[in-house]
Amino acid sequence: MTKRQLADRADDARGAPNGRHLGRYQLGPLLGTGGMAEVFKATDTSAVGDRRTVVVKRILPTHSHDTEFVRLFMAEAKILGLCHHPNVVEAYDFGESGGVPFLVLEYVDGPSVSGALSTLRASGRKMPMEVAAHFAHEVCQALEYVHTLKGEDGAPLKTIHRDVTPSNIILTNAGGIKLLDFGVARYRVSDLPTSDGPIQGKVPYLAPEALEGKAIDCRVDLFSLGVVLHEMLTLTRLFQSDSHVAAARKILTLPMAPPSKTRPSVPPELDAIVMKALERDPANRYQTAREMASDLQWFVSDSGLKKDRIQAFVDGLNMLTPPRVSPGEVTVTIVDEVPRRRGRGRVLFDRIARLVLRNAVAKGKPSAPRHGR
Repeated sequence: MTKRQLADRADDARGAPNGRHLGRYQLGPLLGTGGMAEVFKATDTSAVGDRRTVVVKRILPTHSHDTEFVRLFMAEAKILGLCHHPNVVEAYDFGESGGVPFLVLEYVDGPSVSGALSTLRASGRKMPMEVAAHFAHEVCQALEYVHTLKGEDGAPLKTIHRDVTPSNIILTNAGGIKLLDFGVARYRVSDLPTSDGPIQGKVPYLAPEALEGKAIDCRVDLFSLGVVLHEMLTLTRLFQSDSHVAAARKILTLPMAPPSKTRPSVPPELDAIVMKALERDPANRYQTAREMASDLQWFVSDSGLKKDRIQAFVDGLNMLTPPRVSPGEVTVTIVDEVPRRRGRGRVLFDRIARLVLRNAVAKGKPSAPRHGR
């Protein structure tokens, strides 16, 4: 074993503390720990000139020898390797150090929506309605891209994020958003109807059909976004409860009040958008993210929102709380393999395939109507 391999093993044993390396990545502070992974701010030491700041997400050392955890972790890397959109966090690299897989992601320089909402509640401020609508519109843009993503053969992958929550939407310092954490995303290339098995995602943001174990499609993400938009407007959690069971009961049975019930200044046009996204029957909900984005764009345009207004809002948040990146939860349900794409995505997939093969050999196993105003 080389000195580098011995050093990597030592890093794993000590939890790879601040200042240590995973391959060419020098780890900085721990940003958070999820169900099976931990996330570090890090520096790419191979970069020419100014070293690039990245995020390193790796499986917890205690789970690194669990074949299922490794498979699920690599599935998330596959999805992100296919995504190249300004509103979706980008994957740069995938590797392993001392037998522990890690994923290298774009570093996003702003707070999560969850952090922003906590800051607003603590400071007694509200999120401007047009700013909330703008952020929701940007999430729609990301979801439309993800939902219509195609493989190399041109076939739709039918990707569903399944975890659209405040902690998985990051506000950039430029006033945009980044959707991250595809840990429970589902994708498939088959048109065969499927049952989705165990509930995946955070219960207070799940669509009724997901809770009931019914077949799901991209409309579950639009319901979740409706819950997030309601929360951004009211600063209250729509289905917050002491238990998952109670939260699920509320989602399935509770009469849902529009945001204006809590915040009377919310206009009917914005109420209508939120409530259409929150329709329990998917047939009555927005059918595509593009459709919801169109209504949100009408509202934002009519409000006269300017970019400097969004920038001022984000700057105000940053003065009150430091930026952070949420690791989210890292679990995946896979229905079919994703075809490999040429270019950087294919290189990323080739690295994953080699790692899968090594693990298998080592273990001896086979591998609403538009609202103008």
